[in-house]
Amino acid sequence: MNGKHSGAERQAYGRMLQISEGEVGRIILDIHDGPVQHIFAALSQLNLVRRQLGRADNDRSDELERIDRSVKMLESALNDIRTFMGTFRPPEFERRDLLAVLEGLAIQHESTSGNTVFLEVENVVPEVALPVKIALYRILQEALANSTRHGNADRHYVRLASFGNTVTLEVADEGRGFDPDAVFARGDDPGQHLGLSGMRERAQLLGGSFAVESAPGRGTRITVTVPCS
Repeated sequence: MNGKHSGAERQAYGRMLQISEGEVGRIILDIHDGPVQHIFAALSQLNLVRRQLGRADNDRSDELERIDRSVKMLESALNDIRTFMGTFRPPEFERRDLLAVLEGLAIQHESTSGNTVFLEVENVVPEVALPVKIALYRILQEALANSTRHGNADRHYVRLASFGNTVTLEVADEGRGFDPDAVFARGDDPGQHLGLSGMRERAQLLGGSFAVESAPGRGTRITVTVPCS
């Protein structure tokens, strides 16, 4: 699965990737300044009404129960939005090196999933181009999410290594595994391993390679190798 894209195509992909990450950041900001603030306001109003009803002389238990259910649903929605924002908010790619952004992602995944991520670094990790940093971050993010959602894995083994002018990212688990040939044959299915083809395409557009090893009951290992620049 080696990439065959020209240098011009890789540069165009890099620019497109940076633009898309900027757009994600703006979307996250819009969500924070729009729906999140509206939910906060609705929660404040409901809590105010609940306090007023609680001071009433007549029985308001039915109304209070409905308000409590509404508050719980809004709080749940707010937590879901916060999780989404934390997951997709782009880190400071320009200011942080590759290892730092991947370590931050591993910590974030542990805190949101309760799983354990073992991160191993082999050789000194060199400076990499911004598109490489973004692509490897998103590939690791998708690999960890798939491992948790579809593989039912609770431990992830991540290895970052550098050889010459290339950097390799390896993500493995001991989950339930799957048949890679069958997945690629039918294409991405919203219910099964969403994003596997996208990870491969990201690597290939950078002129790199993508490999996945898996089998039912035998876990999964994803290996990506891309040029540093």
